[in-house]
Amino acid sequence: MGAASGRLDALAFIAGLIAGVWVFAEGYVALARWLESGDVGAVTLADLVGLPFWVLAAALIAMTAALALVLRRFER
Repeated sequence: MGAASGRLDALAFIAGLIAGVWVFAEGYVALARWLESGDVGAVTLADLVGLPFWVLAAALIAMTAALALVLRRFER
C-alpha cells in the first residue's frame, strides 16, 4: 500500500528486501556448507526443554497476557 502510494520509506523497504534476497541468493553457494552444518533434524523447543507442547503454549499465553497487563499500566 505504501509503495503504491509512493511513500519513500516503503520504497526503501522494498528495495532493501529485494537487495537482501539477491545478496543471499548470490552468496548461498559460498555459505551452503556453513548453513547446512547445523542440521540436526526436526528439533522443537518442547524437545529441548523436555516439556509437552501444551505446557509451553500455555506458558506463552500466560506470559503474553501478563505483558499486556503490565504495558497497560504504563500506557495510562
